[in-house]
Amino acid sequence: MVDTVAAEPELARILVGLWAARRQGEATGVDIRAVYREYRAVIAELLADAEAEGISRAGVGEGHAAVVVGTIEGCVLQWIVDPALPIAELAAPIVDVCVEGLRRRGAA
Repeated sequence: MVDTVAAEPELARILVGLWAARRQGEATGVDIRAVYREYRAVIAELLADAEAEGISRAGVGEGHAAVVVGTIEGCVLQWIVDPALPIAELAAPIVDVCVEGLRRRGAA
């Protein structure tokens, strides 16, 4: 996601426009709630796979998926507000916090 918005910044601006329209109750033709539900479900599935493989800590689930999505989206929003933030350089810290932070101790 970070690589995508770094390469195509207009996508991030469109996303913010959709957030704003949703907040104001405007019809956009995009069910942003469904988009985020699917986004979280995909991340939750990846986390469940990691747990099944013994990579992540036990009990990692939907709440953790929401935090991962929130971290990515929060970084994108900060970049939109402050374009000096090096968004392309945030992929590694996001992985460090969101993936390594969920890894089971001793897992490679």
